[in-house]
Amino acid sequence: MILTDKQSLLICAIVTFGFSILGIMDALGSYVVVAILVILFLLVVVNLLLNKQLFDKDDDAETLN
Repeated sequence: MILTDKQSLLICAIVTFGFSILGIMDALGSYVVVAILVILFLLVVVNLLLNKQLFDKDDDAETLN
């Protein structure tokens, strides 16, 4: 599963504004809301790690040729 740059940016914006707005509204006491935001955050982090590994493999293959 690889997200595009626009999708990752959109998810980051949702997480950022979600924490900000829900924190102001004092809605972060709900574990469900926090869990959804954390899952979205982890989705972006895992996507970054997978993309980095994918690009590292491509670079290694190019240097061998």
